[in-house]
Amino acid sequence: MLDPADTRFFQILQQVCGQSDDVDQACRDAIDRAVSTGDQLDLRAAREAVDRLDAPVKEAVLREVHLRMATDLSAVWDAKPGAPGKQRPN
Repeated sequence: MLDPADTRFFQILQQVCGQSDDVDQACRDAIDRAVSTGDQLDLRAAREAVDRLDAPVKEAVLREVHLRMATDLSAVWDAKPGAPGKQRPN
């Protein structure tokens, strides 16, 4: 079973790569497959596809993914130790 943070990472990676003309279709397809199946082999293939991107493209994609993850307040709240389930104060 995937950790919720891993699931969010791949979903956001899929969004970011889908919005970039610099990411090749083979990489996008690998990420799409990983998101849809959640299979460990597909997840590894997606990570390897991202690793094969040109360095500047890879850095830009990962920078945007990490920015979106870091500013996703619902994800931050859910990851807090002792957070009362999925209930949020507001």
